[in-house]
Amino acid sequence: MKVWAKTVREEKITRSAVYEYGHADNLEEFIAVLQGVCEQLDIPTPVATRVNFNHFVMFNNTRFKERDFVEHIDFDMLDLEAVPDKKK
Repeated sequence: MKVWAKTVREEKITRSAVYEYGHADNLEEFIAVLQGVCEQLDIPTPVATRVNFNHFVMFNNTRFKERDFVEHIDFDMLDLEAVPDKKK
């Protein structure tokens, strides 16, 4: 599976990456995917909650705002969106 991660500042995408992962069936696996995404984008990892995981599972999307980060960030929001696999 893939996730498209993008950082947004003033409604403009400042960083973007597609990250491949096996699966994220629970909160711990979701956090591991989030850490991989943040490492690839070279940004701090936000604090992920069960709410973020549930939004990702139910809506294929979750967002992290400035208040979700412990460290200073240079963007307004981190948006994660699941990319559906193409059917062959």
